[in-house]
Amino acid sequence: MKIKQLLGMMALDANANEVGKIDDAEFDPVEGNITAITIILKKNFISSDKIEVDFEDVKSIGDYVLLDKEINKEAAIEEAKKAKEEVEEVEAEIVDEAEEAEEEIEEEVEEATEVDVE
Repeated sequence: MKIKQLLGMMALDANANEVGKIDDAEFDPVEGNITAITIILKKNFISSDKIEVDFEDVKSIGDYVLLDKEINKEAAIEEAKKAKEEVEEVEAEIVDEAEEAEEEIEEEVEEATEVDVE
């Protein structure tokens, strides 16, 4: 099977519930094996979240990718949402810290370039 065939396939959990479509795959560059797949969880027409599943949890690949584990789609969506919010919080903290550092540097430059005129 070619990777092009895997991408876009529907993934079903162990109970044959539709999970989502395969979006990406991770490879071990040394072994040349797939180590994980990324599945897009459709929430509605315009939004989606992604989960990553270890390739060892893939039971079989045919017309569908059948997983060897149960996926609670709603819980997975909520978990992905929380992870996304955490990433956004960390990004905001980094931006704030960078802005503060930039202001401190500007103040130090101003102090260093001030000339006492008497």
